[in-house]
Amino acid sequence: MRTASLVAPKPVRGVDAEKVFYIPCDIPSGFLASALKKHARAEKQFEYGWLYEFGESIILFGALGAPLAALALERLIASGIKEIILLGFCGSLAERFRIADVASITRAFSEEGTSRHYFSRKRVFSASPALKKDLEKTIRSSRLDFKTGTIVSTDAPYRETKSWLRRNQNRGAELVDMETAAVFSLAEFHGIKAASLQIVSDGLSSGTWKPAFRSPAVEQKVKDYFLPLLIP
Repeated sequence: MRTASLVAPKPVRGVDAEKVFYIPCDIPSGFLASALKKHARAEKQFEYGWLYEFGESIILFGALGAPLAALALERLIASGIKEIILLGFCGSLAERFRIADVASITRAFSEEGTSRHYFSRKRVFSASPALKKDLEKTIRSSRLDFKTGTIVSTDAPYRETKSWLRRNQNRGAELVDMETAAVFSLAEFHGIKAASLQIVSDGLSSGTWKPAFRSPAVEQKVKDYFLPLLIP
């Protein structure tokens, strides 16, 4: 039985949608922020970032990291959100994922601190099969390629050591971000759906960090994969 919290999230006034696209951060050029501001029906500053209204869905922009993701999404779930699609950027821990590859996440290992407050003993969370399938079908319909993979979510990117890398590679983690495990756990806890689509923006698989956040290829993937989902 779920124990009630002493602190309850308040619904966000004006939110009337069942789907949210959650984007934790932008690329350095600011391309996403500019596109959202230009095309959104409405824009609302939020304690944890910005909310943009697009037809039957809303976009949560900002709220970087698992704790802020949970704070923001709890309020949106209290407002009636039933589906969460995370559109994010990740690092590669496996050679088969290269810079600017796109990954639909199947499973997420939790190394962030948020999900254990929802499931104290669980450390592996999965995407919602139906929502993941629908997301992948939409991508395929645009004749775009993607891979499926397993991610590990961490609160501490600057503690991604060589031993950390080996341990995660040995258990099958191929990618790393800061939010997916928390989003999957939050959705499971509330009985709603969640999926995660990631663009590889840096590489770690060799044991040396190779950042590529400013890569034109990464920005092009944002235009090809994220924008059609966000802007009807």
